[in-house]
Amino acid sequence: MERPMQLDRSTDEQLKTFIDELVRRQDRSYATFSVPVEAIDPLCFLEHNWDANTFQYYWEKPSEHFAIAASGQMVHLSASGTDRFADMHRRQQSVREATASFSSVFHSHSGLMFLGGFSFFDELDHADWHSFEAASLTVPRWLILQDGNHFSATVALDVRSYQNPDDLYAEVIEQLDQIDRLLGTTSKLYSTAGAATAGTASVSPLKRGSEAWISSVKKAREQIRKNTFKKIVLARRLSVPRGDSVRPTALLNRLRSQYQKCSCFLIHPPRGNSFLGATPEQLVAFQHDFLRTEALAGSMERGETAMEDIDLEKDLSISAKNQHEHQFVVRDIEQRLRPFAHSIRRSDRPQIKKLLNVQHLYTPIQADLKPEATVLSILAQLHPTPAVGGYPWEKAAPFIRQLEDFERGWYAGPVGWLNASGSGEFAVAIRSGLLGDDQAHFFAGCGIVANSNPQAEWEETNLKLKPMLFALRYD
Repeated sequence: MERPMQLDRSTDEQLKTFIDELVRRQDRSYATFSVPVEAIDPLCFLEHNWDANTFQYYWEKPSEHFAIAASGQMVHLSASGTDRFADMHRRQQSVREATASFSSVFHSHSGLMFLGGFSFFDELDHADWHSFEAASLTVPRWLILQDGNHFSATVALDVRSYQNPDDLYAEVIEQLDQIDRLLGTTSKLYSTAGAATAGTASVSPLKRGSEAWISSVKKAREQIRKNTFKKIVLARRLSVPRGDSVRPTALLNRLRSQYQKCSCFLIHPPRGNSFLGATPEQLVAFQHDFLRTEALAGSMERGETAMEDIDLEKDLSISAKNQHEHQFVVRDIEQRLRPFAHSIRRSDRPQIKKLLNVQHLYTPIQADLKPEATVLSILAQLHPTPAVGGYPWEKAAPFIRQLEDFERGWYAGPVGWLNASGSGEFAVAIRSGLLGDDQAHFFAGCGIVANSNPQAEWEETNLKLKPMLFALRYD
């Protein structure tokens, strides 16, 4: 059998040696094989090879030229309950120890990767989220990675059924050849992933349900005045017709072009609905013993002119309500990180993060971590932050389900990826939506504190819903 175009003669010999040893030892259950590939838009590749019957995944940070497209399931891990993060860590570690990796590229993210996320609450059982679990990480069958000018493909196989090295080698070569063929077909047919094709809505759906939601905000303020909690984040769900021709990848393509500074994500369980969005809020980025996170709380609309935009930025910077809300988040994140960190660094005053239609108070936070800290242990400690939950969380949590009239599911939960070396990144799944067969459900929330104005909070949720509505062409 001829070797695929990605492998030179020397690398092909190394691959054969790796496979011979793998089959001889029989001490690993899985193996990954990573090779360089030609430059291509990973979203384009996923769209052209979309398969709704199996796991589909996409992650991109456009401003950093980093993207992951993946499909299929070699291993699927799930958990629920109060120990779900610890359970997932143990299961992920077990898979990592049972996996051998071959790579002809020198890159920190080649090889084994776990893709997925977590629901907002510890348990998840709702018809709208029937295909999602409270915790879910998947090792895909194939993965395309872009990191700057680096492009690579990884295929993953269950090697336990291969007793003959030649049979396993033939399967690896077939898988790599198939990716070669798909890459060639995609590059000829596509230059960018297609745009959403739903018709423009004649009437904006943003006015629905204001009375009930404003009533919930007032009830929340009553609890704050009673000192039940200091802050709670209330969200609303807006449901609109999906349109038969709207592909998840097409909707995401429109989001990523408009929100270059956000983390764009798409998670599609087998034969399920698709959850996707473009979130401005990083929960954690983790590399060895260094962590980056951020406090993102306090919002204001963008101005129509440069002068108006500066005036609104000043209003946001001096707003007592927004500063108060933001400091809740900063202090809480620092407190949660202290058990894991040797040191924590941040600026004294928040910066302004400007997106297309909204600007936020924003404080980057960095930490040097202790050796025992892991991505999932820190996720368990940080989620949910007061930016999407409340403060104190234990007091605010029961009132979220009392005051909201929908199931959050994965909305405002952690979504992202981690690799075999322990590096990873998870974002908070806000500015997001769930695409069902007939409807799209979009979500937005805002922090309620003692001096919140219910009508102003309603308008803030409208502002945050607009990116998803626009992507579905509800302009």
